[in-house]
Amino acid sequence: MDINQNTSSDQIKFSQAEIEELTAIRRGYEEITLALGQLELQKRELVKNEKRINERLTASEAQEKVFLDKIVAKYGEGTFDIQSGVFTPKKS
Repeated sequence: MDINQNTSSDQIKFSQAEIEELTAIRRGYEEITLALGQLELQKRELVKNEKRINERLTASEAQEKVFLDKIVAKYGEGTFDIQSGVFTPKKS
């Protein structure tokens, strides 16, 4: 290590290479901190999106239940082929 000593107070001055290395390390930590902050913001946005999608899913499930209840009340139990549009009542 290239160290220059100041004779008046026993202080050590880092070499330019050491200062540059330390600066690069600190810059790396700053970049990591920024990246972690950005990741946290993305995670929060994902949580919001997940909540919205779950709300849509719940609404779709409720809509499906209302529809099925209406169909069962109208036609009774059975199966429906969406391709052909044919409903086959369940045999008693």
